[in-house]
Amino acid sequence: MIVDDHAFIRRGVQSILNSAPGWELCGEAENGIAAVRLAGDLKPDVIIMDVSMPQLNGLEATRIIHEAQPDVKIVLLTLHDSVEVLRSGFHAGAQGYLLKSEAEEELLQALHAVTEERTYISPKVDADVAKAVRGEFAAHD
Repeated sequence: MIVDDHAFIRRGVQSILNSAPGWELCGEAENGIAAVRLAGDLKPDVIIMDVSMPQLNGLEATRIIHEAQPDVKIVLLTLHDSVEVLRSGFHAGAQGYLLKSEAEEELLQALHAVTEERTYISPKVDADVAKAVRGEFAAHD
């Protein structure tokens, strides 16, 4: 499932998924409220979630979805190269953090990682920061 308030981002992600065998798009939402409702209806395996959206942001939607469906894997897709957003996202229940600037190259790697029960943090995030956040996340499991 894809969640982003910009249709062109949703179309871009859909294009990447369509070109990769083994991935099927089951739905899309344009804000966090719709994402929560749709996730409850569709029970997707993976959600690609924008962070900054109107009405209900991606971090809060991630928290709500993760509480209701802890087996759903959530990859945050964001413009924000921010330690605070990364940390908040993982604490909300996300397993992946991908910058929009590298989505085309890294999206499938992120999806494979989270479906294999691994975390994924964008390679552009400082390695020490990524290691620290992974450590915090593991401590909460």
